[in-house]
Amino acid sequence: MYVRFDVVKKLGDFALEAAGELGEGLTCMVGPNGSGKTTLLKILAGLLRPDRGWVEHVGVKAKVYVGELHVPPDAAAVEVALAGRSRFSPTPVRREDVEAARRYMRLLEVEDLAERRWRTLSGGQRQRVVIAAALAAEADLLLLDEPLANLHGDWRGRVMKTLADYATGRIVVVTTHHGDVLKCCRALIALREGRVAWRGDPQQYAEPLDATCG
Repeated sequence: MYVRFDVVKKLGDFALEAAGELGEGLTCMVGPNGSGKTTLLKILAGLLRPDRGWVEHVGVKAKVYVGELHVPPDAAAVEVALAGRSRFSPTPVRREDVEAARRYMRLLEVEDLAERRWRTLSGGQRQRVVIAAALAAEADLLLLDEPLANLHGDWRGRVMKTLADYATGRIVVVTTHHGDVLKCCRALIALREGRVAWRGDPQQYAEPLDATCG
């Protein structure tokens, strides 16, 4: 299973020109704000069409992009997690969907919050519920835009370790600004001004890192 791409996308004054390949496992995508990370993820997910070029998905039957979610304040946390089972489109809920959503909530230690209203949760609790929803999709290609936002303490490393384990037999791509978690990644892509500036083993990345995992 792999994804190959060679794309050009112009958005106003910004132009993305990126080529590469994603294999199974967890890939981290880094770069400053405005470097094209979100644009590239949306192209890989099929949510944006490149102006030129192509994306080839080999062995990928289902793909999911998760960025910022707009959740009604009175929604229960379990309802948000269940959205992942339907891959964020309205479909009837089955018993196995509820079981899967709760399983991933348990993995991220938010199952006890299942009936809590969204407005009562902290930023970190919300983020873990959103990640549980993403995992519940059980997609072959999972594209997560800044999933570590609002996570503090050891939760960044714990979530990345969870994603690395989950990525066995799947392709998972995470954008992040946190260099301290890159040790969890199998591969790294660095974007700068819409170009792939570096790709390879995260531990060989030129910028100094204080990297941990778990």
